[in-house]
Amino acid sequence: MNNKVVNSENIAGFSLVEVMLSCLMFAIIMLGFIGYLTAIISQHHYFQKQFKAEQIAFALLDSYPHFVHQIIPNDWQYQLHSQSYNTSCQMVFISITPPHHKTIKQQRLLCD
Repeated sequence: MNNKVVNSENIAGFSLVEVMLSCLMFAIIMLGFIGYLTAIISQHHYFQKQFKAEQIAFALLDSYPHFVHQIIPNDWQYQLHSQSYNTSCQMVFISITPPHHKTIKQQRLLCD
């Protein structure tokens, strides 16, 4: 039989301390990355609701004076008022407030 003797000087590898440190560094980097992704997703949801509120405001102004109440989600608030601008025109104001967001305001001048 041909037995090979393994020389301990030629064995290369990582020590337990090096593996533990690399695992710790990987965990710290992953925690930072998860925090970053959480912040990005939160901002995405915020801007998505804001964009939807602006779309709804424009749709309500386009359909004025006939409103489509089905496009407004149940937990959102909106206000509409109009003001006479001159004899043949009026300014229509709408504000929409999604829950836990700032109010979106739009206005449009409508003339006969």
